[in-house]
Amino acid sequence: MSDGRRRGFFGPGWGAFHDQQKSYYLDCIDQEIENYSCKVVLTNSRSKNLRQYGGEASQKVQFLTQNKDALVQEMAVQNVSLRPHAVHQYLLQRFSRETSAYAAE
Repeated sequence: MSDGRRRGFFGPGWGAFHDQQKSYYLDCIDQEIENYSCKVVLTNSRSKNLRQYGGEASQKVQFLTQNKDALVQEMAVQNVSLRPHAVHQYLLQRFSRETSAYAAE
């Protein structure tokens, strides 16, 4: 298929949709960072379980902050659904993959 035919398929509104899609993913990631940031204070808890939960939240904040642009690009390429739950699940899976790969080293 030639580039001309491919361009015709996506139409003139494709760029705007792609920008909206990326903006949506960025907003979702920012919301995730905000949600996990609130839980980081639990690292100071007397409860071992809450400290562990707060530590994991801290790791997630760091991961999402450091990889925000790459995650947005990945989600756009994979065309992750524009639903909060779908984005949340994708981010959890990526975090799990990243931490399991790091632990295997």
